[in-house]
Amino acid sequence: MTADEHAARAAELAAEAENLYQICLVDYHTNINEDDHSEEPYVPGADLAMLTATTQLAQLHATLALRRPATTSEL
Repeated sequence: MTADEHAARAAELAAEAENLYQICLVDYHTNINEDDHSEEPYVPGADLAMLTATTQLAQLHATLALRRPATTSEL
């Protein structure tokens, strides 16, 4: 991928991470932890895992977008 492609992908993933964050936020405010029968809100682990993975991928692509192309002497 080129630096521009990495930047575009980072932007897509950041937008997706924002959507996932909003889902987690709603879950936290509306879900009650049924596993331990408490009144504490919770966010399902799968949602948090997707948010974490998406955020990490966005960070990776953003970092790769900043890398300068290798010159022939560096190859």
